[in-house]
Amino acid sequence: MTIDILALMERDAERRRLVRRYEILRFEKNPLVPCMGVVAQLDAPIGDVIPVLFIMNLGRASYLPDKGILSIRRDGRLVVFYPDGRVALNRAWTEKAARRALDEVLDMVNDAYRELLREGPPSEEELARAMELTWRDILVLLPGANCGKCGRQTCQSLAIDVLRGEARLSDCPLLMGDARRLEEARKVLGRRIARALGL
Repeated sequence: MTIDILALMERDAERRRLVRRYEILRFEKNPLVPCMGVVAQLDAPIGDVIPVLFIMNLGRASYLPDKGILSIRRDGRLVVFYPDGRVALNRAWTEKAARRALDEVLDMVNDAYRELLREGPPSEEELARAMELTWRDILVLLPGANCGKCGRQTCQSLAIDVLRGEARLSDCPLLMGDARRLEEARKVLGRRIARALGL
């Protein structure tokens, strides 16, 4: 009996996907800007992955835990996730653009689902830490040398950009080269948040 390794790998990959399809429910004109938005329904509820998506997109996301609603800024577009699997996004000028963005949404949700399977759900403590995180919290983790090696003039600029999702903590070569400081940063932030911020 021969075993088809590729078929086994494909079945395993398929099991590690939460969502496979979406249905576009409607296009809506945005009255404030000259573009269309789209509302779609994913083929599975996503309430369990929304907290994971929030932490993975820290700095670009706003999360309402009591309602389970998450908004993420991605590539100049706002994507809103609802627990029941609905997704709304703006800047969809054509159906082709909407489908391309929704394909990316499927990938985002499935990436978060794989992390959920691997790591389990975020704890209440992790979520609270992520929601309360400020640029000042990030700044104290940096060396404070204002050396510019990260491409910014000051450590404060880097901290602000990290929190906005426009930079990574790994952009700081002094932090990455100091094992003690690096370990302390990971301890203060926690494993998931540290990874989301680039450590």
